[in-house]
Amino acid sequence: MKEGVGEEGVRRESVSVVRNFALQGPSRTVPRIDYERIFVLNEAGKLLGEYVLRDTCPLEFEDLERAIPVTGMRHLVAFYQGEYAFTPFRVENLWFVVLSHGVPRIEERGSIGTLLAAMRVHLPSSLSPAFAAHEERLRERGRKLDQSEAILARREQRVTHFEAAVQIAAGKLKEWESEVRGRENRLNVLRDYAIQMQRAFRRVQSKPDAARESDDKPPAPGVSVPPSP
Repeated sequence: MKEGVGEEGVRRESVSVVRNFALQGPSRTVPRIDYERIFVLNEAGKLLGEYVLRDTCPLEFEDLERAIPVTGMRHLVAFYQGEYAFTPFRVENLWFVVLSHGVPRIEERGSIGTLLAAMRVHLPSSLSPAFAAHEERLRERGRKLDQSEAILARREQRVTHFEAAVQIAAGKLKEWESEVRGRENRLNVLRDYAIQMQRAFRRVQSKPDAARESDDKPPAPGVSVPPSP
């Protein structure tokens, strides 16, 4: 009976161990990771294309730009936007930024990097339309900038001509001012001369009257007046 009890006790202990192990397995909670998008960037951080894994994802590339740390992106170092995580993977000259709801576990990042490196081979053909559209947008912006610069250059040229015209007008105005002052001085001289001439003419007019009065007086007795020629 002791052996039986012993055996039964062993069996019970083994069962209890198995039960404990079976209960501990489901009780371990593994955080769920939802992969939302994959952004493909060049070395300068410009968007070349993206893969949408879930249409309901509320974040876009603009959110990625705002969330990038000041020190820049580093390989496998995630940064966050609320409950979402951006995990960058550097593959040759490209950045693959995986947007996920939750942070990928360490053991998952290696397999993700391997898949992205394998996908890198097939990217040029799949990204060429997006890259061409992006380049066309850049060229369009460049053309608009060139047009704006040309307009500014023409405006600056007109302003330069206007400033030169203003300087020429200012020089002519000074010349006219000096000419007007010269004319005023000449007029003053002529006015003074006219006044002097008027005074002299008046004096000349007063002298003949006095001479005629002296000629009309009869000669004094005993004084002979020579005949006029």
